[in-house]
Amino acid sequence: MHKEQTVKNIIVYALTDRRGGIESFFINYLKVLKNIHLDFIKLTPEKLTYKNNLANSKIYYIPRRRNNPKVRKRKIKEILQSKKYDALWFNSNDLASVDIIREAKKAGIKCIGHAHNSRTDKLNRTIRHNINKKLINRYFDEKFACSKSAARWFYPDYEDATIIYNAINVENYLFDKEKRNIIRKKYNISNDSIVLGDIGRLEKQKNISYLIDIFEQYHNENPKSYLMIVGNGSLREELKKYAVSKQLDQYIIFTGEIDNPNDYLSAFDMFIMPSLYEGLPVTLVEAQAAGLKCIVANNITREVNITGNIEYLSINKDSISLWANHVVKSNDRVNNGKKLIGSFFDISKSADYLEKKILEVIN
Repeated sequence: MHKEQTVKNIIVYALTDRRGGIESFFINYLKVLKNIHLDFIKLTPEKLTYKNNLANSKIYYIPRRRNNPKVRKRKIKEILQSKKYDALWFNSNDLASVDIIREAKKAGIKCIGHAHNSRTDKLNRTIRHNINKKLINRYFDEKFACSKSAARWFYPDYEDATIIYNAINVENYLFDKEKRNIIRKKYNISNDSIVLGDIGRLEKQKNISYLIDIFEQYHNENPKSYLMIVGNGSLREELKKYAVSKQLDQYIIFTGEIDNPNDYLSAFDMFIMPSLYEGLPVTLVEAQAAGLKCIVANNITREVNITGNIEYLSINKDSISLWANHVVKSNDRVNNGKKLIGSFFDISKSADYLEKKILEVIN
C-alpha cells in the first residue's frame, strides 16, 4: 500500500488588499495544490476584496515595517509559532523588507523565495533591495521566479532559480460570445464598436496615461471605439481627470476592481499593455487565453508569448502613433486561446511541477 501524503503547512508572505499579480497567482494555484495547505500574511488592515477565493486559509495581518516595527516583529513571531509551518513562502516584487525571512530561519523554518517583478520604481526600495539581495540569499532553501528577468533582479546567483510560470485554468478564459455581449450591454457598447483594454493596478508601473495617449490617437481615426481600464489604484482619480482633459471621458471606462476578468477579456477586441516594467504579467497570459492580439512594451519578457499574438513596441513619446497604428481586431479567438492548453501556462500541467518542487524543499 502507498503511504498517504501528509499535508504540509506553508505560511505565505504577502498579500495586499487589491487583487494584483501575486494575489492572482495564489487564487489560481490554491484550487489545484493537493498536498499543501496555505495560510497567508497580508500587509493591509483593510478587508481583502478577493477574500472568498481564500476561504479555507487563515489570514494574518502584520503592519508594514515603516508603520510600526515593534508590533510587526511581535506579530511575525506569533504567526510563526501559531502552527507547525513547514516553510515560509516569501513572495514579493523586491527584497526591501526581509525581516520575516530572518525570523523564519531563527525558528528553523525552511524559506522559499519567489520573485514576481523585474524592478521597482522607488529609489529607497531599490537601495534596500540591492543591499538585502546579497545578505539574504543564503537563507533561501529554494528560489522561485516568475520569469528569467525577475530571477536576475531578485537573486545574485539567479541561474539556479526555478521558473514557476503564472499559470491559469485556460478553459475558463477562452472567448465566450455570451459573456462578451453581457459586459458590452452593461456599458452600452454596441457590437460594432472596437474595445481596447488593459487590466492592472492603477499605479505608475502600468503607465496608464501613455495608454490614454495611444487611445486618443486611435479614437481620432476610429470614433466608434472605447478604452476599458480594469483595476483600481492610487492614480485612479488622476487618470480620470486626464481622460476628461482630453475630452475622452465618455469613451474611457474605468471599471474598478472586478472578480471576473475572463468575462471582460471576451468583451475586448485587443489587449494593450505599455507597462514600464513587469515580471511576467498573468493578465497577459489570460489575454492570450481569451484569443486576443496584444501590443505590449518591449521590456516585457518574450517568455510569455506562447500564441505568437504578442507584438512588442517601445514606449517613448515618439512611438504613440506607432502603437495606435498597430491596433487590429482579434479574430479566430477560441483557436488562438487553445494554443495555451498543455503549455507551462496551463495550470493543469504546472501545478504538479510546483507542488513537487515545494515538497522537495520540505522533505
